[in-house]
Amino acid sequence: MTKIGDISKKNKMGKNTTTDVTLYEIENNTYLLDTPGFQSIDIYEIPSKDLANLFLEFREHIKNCEFVSCLHLQEKNCGVINAVNQNKISKQRYENFVKIYNDLKNEEEHKW
Repeated sequence: MTKIGDISKKNKMGKNTTTDVTLYEIENNTYLLDTPGFQSIDIYEIPSKDLANLFLEFREHIKNCEFVSCLHLQEKNCGVINAVNQNKISKQRYENFVKIYNDLKNEEEHKW
């Protein structure tokens, strides 16, 4: 991970309070912004069907799925699930994916 630079910002939460924001490049055209003060992040703009593509370690295994519409949840011949079973993808990461997927799907179903 390459540290791109620090961005200093005056915070309006108190007198002489300064926060440092750091931008990291984790791969070409992919960045991570580290900023103190966030207590949560809203990810509900991400369509549940697109979530697997945001898990970088899933990408190379998605192409091994039998079906293009594979959700990587319980489908047979799923490249991602097979990679988890072969310890090529961390089981904990996969469980996090499933939890986030279910949260997104639930939000989509109850949006209106």
